[in-house]
Amino acid sequence: MTDKKDIWKSRYYLVLRTYMTISGLWPYRSLRDRYIHFILTFTFCSSILIPQLMYVLIASNINEIIESITAAMISIIFSYKIASLMFDKNIKSCLKIIEEDWLSLNTDVERSILQRHTEYGQYLSTSYAVFMHMTQVFYLLKPVILTLLETDIANSTKTITSKLPFHVEYGVDIDRYFYPITIHCYLAVFAHVFSTIAVDSLYCILIQHACGMFSIIGHLLEEIGKNNDINFHLKRNKIQDDDYKKALDCLRRHLQAIEFAELIESTYTKIFLISVNLNMVGGSMTGIHMVMNLGKGAREIAAPMAIYIAQLVHIFLQFWQAQFLLDYSIVPCESICRGNWYYTSKRCQNLFLLIMSRTISPCRITAGKIITLSIESFSAVSKKVALLFLNYGSLKTTTCL
Repeated sequence: MTDKKDIWKSRYYLVLRTYMTISGLWPYRSLRDRYIHFILTFTFCSSILIPQLMYVLIASNINEIIESITAAMISIIFSYKIASLMFDKNIKSCLKIIEEDWLSLNTDVERSILQRHTEYGQYLSTSYAVFMHMTQVFYLLKPVILTLLETDIANSTKTITSKLPFHVEYGVDIDRYFYPITIHCYLAVFAHVFSTIAVDSLYCILIQHACGMFSIIGHLLEEIGKNNDINFHLKRNKIQDDDYKKALDCLRRHLQAIEFAELIESTYTKIFLISVNLNMVGGSMTGIHMVMNLGKGAREIAAPMAIYIAQLVHIFLQFWQAQFLLDYSIVPCESICRGNWYYTSKRCQNLFLLIMSRTISPCRITAGKIITLSIESFSAVSKKVALLFLNYGSLKTTTCL
């Protein structure tokens, strides 16, 4: 990739470019095209929220209330995510930094390191897109799947709303307007899936690019002083001190990588504040829904189980990628410790100390500057949700006895 155009045309960014373009988030399209795509996607994402909430008011049992509230939370999360990124100027700044970083690479080793991380980001984006489309297919085929799982069709009480992906109420005769309502629900499912793939794929690509740059810096730092021996000059002239020049270049790159990580954090911190909290509440409600229907057959737990798994994967991706950034942001410090720093000049060692002092506080992704996203915090969240299930299950068992 020799110029900026080649970067975004490469296969490494195919999934990202495709879904961001469809959702209207790709900043290199004309403003008119972006707004057309965004308005359509956001309209279908958010407009389904009204009939979902209206159904809560007329729901006849607790199961329908939980399903409706959970679906409404999902609509809120996806609508907020795409709207937040659409009006965030940091997106274009992040993509410009990626362009500059690719063009600044000097050796084949540096290119291979960044290429490896970018390919991994592409792999994660593709896998996530496949998973979300599988969830989408389940939603679209939900009436057929639930009918096949039904053990006693003759005695089951079905309503026309069971043929829709969501429980919705439009204030009109659903039998009469069934097909327009179905089209609206299906378009909402498509909009939800395409918008969240666009937003989360960008997150993966940005994180992996930052990790790649930290890896490159670590590699360069480890090479400094590698060819020196005990006979090197401790007080070498500044002009002749090549190791100092390399360390100074690493320091500049390290500061740029940190700024890039902070840019990612500022872009996603508000999104994750909404996403993590609503996913926790929605996941808890979905889990309770499953516990309530454990003895009622596969039909009653198939839909909530699929929703719960999708929510779990969605939130895990956010915490997992944040853990990558935590781990890779301290790579420069580890590389200095592994390298021959003791065979470099005092001037060069002082630069090493500056780099190491900055890695004392690793780069973080937070949810609203409150919770640091990591595997540890994900396990804590999962544990709380699991305890809620167990407490509810034991309470239900005690009540039955």
